Amino acid sequence: MNPDSEIVVNTATTVIKSNPFVRGFRQCMTWLHTWGGLWAGWVLFVIFLTGTLGVFDDPITRWMKPEQPPAAEVISTGTERAQAVRLAQTYLQQAMPRGEFWGIELPGEFDSAVGVFWQEDEESELQQARLDPVTGEALDKTIGRETEGGHHFVHMHFEFHAGEAGIWLVGFFTMVMLAALVSGVVIHKRIFKDFFTFRPKKGQRSWLDAHNVASVLTLPFQFMIVYTGLVIFYTLYMPAGIFAHYSSKEVYFSQLLSRPAPRAETHIEAQVVSLDQLLLTTETRLDRPASFVSVTHPGDSSASVRVFGLVDAVESEQYLLPPGGGSVIFDGISGAILDVQLPGEHRGGGAQAVQRVMGTLHMARFGGDTIRWLYFLCGLAGAVMIATGSILFMVKRRQKALNEFGAQTRRIYRLIETLNVAVIAGLCIACIAYLWGNRLIPVGIEDRSYWEIATFFAVWLAALLHASIRPVASAWVEQLSLAALLCLALPLLNGLTTGQQVWTYGLQGDWERAGVELTVIGLGLLLAIMANKARSMAPAAFPQKAAAPVPAAYRNGILMRVLAATLGGYAAASGLAMLLPLVLPMARAEAVLASTLLSFVAYTGVIIWVFSVQAPKRAWQGAFFLAAGCTLTLFASTMPGGM
Repeated sequence: MNPDSEIVVNTATTVIKSNPFVRGFRQCMTWLHTWGGLWAGWVLFVIFLTGTLGVFDDPITRWMKPEQPPAAEVISTGTERAQAVRLAQTYLQQAMPRGEFWGIELPGEFDSAVGVFWQEDEESELQQARLDPVTGEALDKTIGRETEGGHHFVHMHFEFHAGEAGIWLVGFFTMVMLAALVSGVVIHKRIFKDFFTFRPKKGQRSWLDAHNVASVLTLPFQFMIVYTGLVIFYTLYMPAGIFAHYSSKEVYFSQLLSRPAPRAETHIEAQVVSLDQLLLTTETRLDRPASFVSVTHPGDSSASVRVFGLVDAVESEQYLLPPGGGSVIFDGISGAILDVQLPGEHRGGGAQAVQRVMGTLHMARFGGDTIRWLYFLCGLAGAVMIATGSILFMVKRRQKALNEFGAQTRRIYRLIETLNVAVIAGLCIACIAYLWGNRLIPVGIEDRSYWEIATFFAVWLAALLHASIRPVASAWVEQLSLAALLCLALPLLNGLTTGQQVWTYGLQGDWERAGVELTVIGLGLLLAIMANKARSMAPAAFPQKAAAPVPAAYRNGILMRVLAATLGGYAAASGLAMLLPLVLPMARAEAVLASTLLSFVAYTGVIIWVFSVQAPKRAWQGAFFLAAGCTLTLFASTMPGGM
């Protein structure tokens, strides 16, 4: 054979071996699962762990407010509630007689005060205060110490404390996880056998078994929790269907839910009608106490008032489609009734019912404590699934370095290991440090809740710096040990700072606070076991001989696929969301909702397809033609004589 020909053959063989996209569908899915899971894994671990803790956000909040008395049954008459609303309206008229929004929250089981809220315009910050329901005098903003409580974990879970940008970021990585789950099912030929297989002390095999068991054990839960998380924010993530058929989201919702169309501000000054009379009218129509009053455009002639009926929490937890407390909408100036939605009345058809059920499923708002504990355990299993997958990547690379990043491969491998430690162990430290901060930060300090959250992020950053300067094995042991110590010592800290202990909670029947401490102790013992295991699991040294560098053209092709899946896939899914309402046999607003829910499935399908075709160019072409075809068909349907 000609030497030049032999070089060409060897080069081609190397390229084929390093390029899974020419070796079959399962190999393509293996690549997608491995690399998609790696780069998204750190963010997904944060989402899963904080979401798991957020399942018990209310009990955590109660523990973080030790001065708050136990929950008490709210006993009040309609006259007393009307008086509280009248006093709140007087306060709001003085604080902001004209603006975007007023809100009045009536006393509840955890707070006997009236909560008032106001916002000057859509861009300004929401203001709030607490009032005495009898005198109308302003009270402290909160009972005892100011804290975000367990809601901090909820906000970390769905928006990273970054507002709408954070919600978009979470949505992006949620789509990646949905694709990773699908690809994981494809590549696991022995999915049911893996359910019963775990071989400890087998190195790489043990990590793979742990990953498989955690995945297969909770696979239905993982699919459900990921997809429903997208569906909750469907109007933000996939608004194309709405704007293709409606002038605004408000108009869309008014048609979907059969409510009066939103009123534009007239800029003509007018006095809001007495809200106490509207509250009494609402309670008569709904045959239950009111819980909240909202006023849109107070002080303007376009003002409208909506009074919400009290939701029976015990009754609601018995249904996946909760009955709701009902509401009455009034003209804010004349007091005329514009709309009545009775308790248990569901609007929006089957599509809206499905979306609401998905929201209930995601937030575990059914089944009581049994379901919440099931979600907690499944969420921990999901976090284990993600963590073991990230660790497994580096366990494999320490046995066989593939030189994916050329001359920078060793540095990037070190970065991956640093992030594994900082995100997995470091986040555990930050979460328990947040609870420590609640007990150590002075009660009366200004912006106290801010300092608690700052403690969380400062400790997490310190964990990242620690992981970056310490050997990997030492960093794992030290951070897991610290997390375990902080968990096990938390009850002691609580006793020293508040005089409260887990047994005193039990004697008082305060099982929510007791449950928080007992759970923290249990997690501390688990972390201690993990730290002990980490001591005996020193990582192998990297092999001296690495694989040949991956060709630059291959890396460029990967970038093209990522862009095609992200941008092209989103465009194609948006196109389907715009087109399908024209053909679905249901009311237009319901069809828009149904199409949008289906578009997330279509988006996942496009991602899988993009990473299964051989040439990146074909991926771009397919996504482009699908999006363009849907858009052109929609445009043609709007022309005279169209659909």
